[in-house]
Amino acid sequence: MPAVHPLRKKVAVMIWRLRHWWLDTPSGEAAQKYVFAFSVLASVIQFVRLAVMALIPAAPAKPIEAIWPLWVINLIVMVVVAAISYAMRPKPETPKPLAGEAPTVEDGQSVKHHFGTVWVEDEFILAWKVTGTVPIKSKGGKK
Repeated sequence: MPAVHPLRKKVAVMIWRLRHWWLDTPSGEAAQKYVFAFSVLASVIQFVRLAVMALIPAAPAKPIEAIWPLWVINLIVMVVVAAISYAMRPKPETPKPLAGEAPTVEDGQSVKHHFGTVWVEDEFILAWKVTGTVPIKSKGGKK
């Protein structure tokens, strides 16, 4: 990929030169004025076209006769999307058995508030969750 770097560098230099011309030279300032005048002219022409089209009544369009009604097509699409969603849903995992014995937790027990630095002799478990263990797998840099 060494051929990409010189091209990327040339493109960056060209963008910088274009920016310098556009922002810092008298001809760039004139170009800004011309672009602004052209965009204003195009906007005025579009607004005039919009006003003329709003004043002239359009001919009533003939409805397209479809082979299938639109609601039938929508129903078919909904059934196909539902089948795809059902096929790609995540499969529920079976719950793993608890590892070891769970400590007992008393219902209605609240956290005790201790103000200041104190030694707490009364231990209790407010909640418990099975976290499991994941073994550390390391090759240690050896191949």
